[in-house]
Amino acid sequence: MSEIMNVQANTSNVPAIACNRFHYKTAIVTGAGSGIGRAVLLRLVDEGACVFGIDLNETGLKETIQSSSHPERISIAVMSVTDEEKVIEKINEYVTLRGHLDVLVNVAGILRTSSVADTSLSDFRTVLDTNLIGTFLMCRTCLPHLVTTKGNIINIASTAALHGHPFMSAYAASKGAIVAFTKALAREYLLQDVRANVVAPGGIDTPMNKNVQLPLNVNHRLFDNLRMPNGRFGKPEDVAGVVAMLASQDGCFINGDIIRVDGGVHS
Repeated sequence: MSEIMNVQANTSNVPAIACNRFHYKTAIVTGAGSGIGRAVLLRLVDEGACVFGIDLNETGLKETIQSSSHPERISIAVMSVTDEEKVIEKINEYVTLRGHLDVLVNVAGILRTSSVADTSLSDFRTVLDTNLIGTFLMCRTCLPHLVTTKGNIINIASTAALHGHPFMSAYAASKGAIVAFTKALAREYLLQDVRANVVAPGGIDTPMNKNVQLPLNVNHRLFDNLRMPNGRFGKPEDVAGVVAMLASQDGCFINGDIIRVDGGVHS
């Protein structure tokens, strides 16, 4: 199922956001069915945006809508960011519907954990396809629209792109490539006033992180430099607030940069 759907829902008790930085703005958020993607979509909607949420998980997308106090501002499509034809079709369809596009946030990603020696070529390619190629396809398709509005892009990477995270070689490679890609993108579109930045979360309480399974008999000393100094994971909303700042006029002089959201683990 890949149709764009507008879904009405009962409002829930969502804390009010004090600012309204995205009034009359439109955004696209991938990975919007859970975790950071859901939190980003809800934050932008709460600040006035109309948002197109993309995910493979239809149930998750509908739960995202149910969580919003402004479901009328949300459209969704159940599709893969690696499907070039669908990406082009549905993005152009949504921009035609709304008239313009101001923000793209690429969150969709997957994590596979194994030692390098035990990582199959198929698994390595699958991770790169979703995390890196999906980000590329979304950016390439949205850029003509963002040039028109002088909009901006936020790509979600990871501290795995910046520091050694064991047993995450494919994931780290994909996220490191996203950092390099975003820096090149920011420079290439500098004179067209399209900004591109990276947010690199660390330990965030998301379904993906909860489902991590490490190889058997792992020496946990390898993870000593990844332990949260305050003893807790961050929340998806912690990342969403940073994304909203970068995507808004408050972030207008930040371009080609990386912001870590990791509670100080790598300070």
